[in-house]
Amino acid sequence: TLSKMALLSILVFFATALTLGYSATRFVKESENFFERTLMRIGIGLGAFIVLGLLLNLLRVPLDWRIFLGIGVILSLLSILKNRSFLQNIKAPAFKLTKTDIAIFAMLLIFFATFYMYAQGAFSYPWLENDDPWAHALGVKYISVEKTAFTKQRVKYVDPYPPSYDMVMGIMHQTNDSVYWTLKFFNALIISLSIIFFFFFAKELAGTNKALFSTLALASVPAYLSHFIWAISLTVPLYFVSFYAIERINHDKKWVFIAGAMIGATLTSSPSHSTYFGLLFLIYYAAKAFIEKSILIHYAAAGFLGMLTSFLLWWLPSMMKHGFSGMLRGIGLGSSLQIAS
Repeated sequence: TLSKMALLSILVFFATALTLGYSATRFVKESENFFERTLMRIGIGLGAFIVLGLLLNLLRVPLDWRIFLGIGVILSLLSILKNRSFLQNIKAPAFKLTKTDIAIFAMLLIFFATFYMYAQGAFSYPWLENDDPWAHALGVKYISVEKTAFTKQRVKYVDPYPPSYDMVMGIMHQTNDSVYWTLKFFNALIISLSIIFFFFFAKELAGTNKALFSTLALASVPAYLSHFIWAISLTVPLYFVSFYAIERINHDKKWVFIAGAMIGATLTSSPSHSTYFGLLFLIYYAAKAFIEKSILIHYAAAGFLGMLTSFLLWWLPSMMKHGFSGMLRGIGLGSSLQIAS
């Protein structure tokens, strides 16, 4: 039944994100807070899922959920075996509730309320909305069946359009038989997860109390996303994961590599809002550099690595396949070519 398949899909999503996120953060200094470490591994794992998918796609490896989950599990096990001394020193943690934990629990209540709202809204009627969701449904079905993000015929939101959103949804769709349920559920889930990612980014930037207030304010803004199905539902959550990883550079310079990967994932999720992210990053970098009176070379390096990652994994192959003008037309900038000519 769908309920059993739905449970499998949810388990696969979180198991893949957590194992990939765990593997990616093994070489950096993470937060000392257990809840922050665990929840942000989901966000980092989501970005790693995209980067891995684009790499496998480029290498012509089938985009199959078993491969993604298998890679995550194997890398996690190898990391655990490599740190066997860690296993020997495991002790039952002493439960001590801190003010930070209380704030995190309050944030989780906001997350669950947000998810309930978006999911209820999405499933309150039996159809998809207008053009965008139907076009994404086609791309999701294509990737689910063909197990590639390269197409031989035009698929609106897959190729040369950056395929990250349809790729994530398509791989999740392989674990159930309803593209309708996949789009509605995981779209609402990913949007709601942005509440968690934003909180921890804001906590790094401004402290716990301000982060909780800001999270409540963000979730209360009527204009903040919706249950509408489009690639922006993935791009905006990746904003916060990317900025969180950038802020963690202050604790450990090796976070520059994770930040670069997260930025790379963000820049391959939607043409318009990936561009907005680039502008936000420049404003953020300029403001931080001015306040701290420093070049912030590691921040700049993260931005450069992100651009390089997105260029090598998607934009360059796309231009080689379609040509520069064909790629621009595929991402909706055909009118710009006409104006230029």
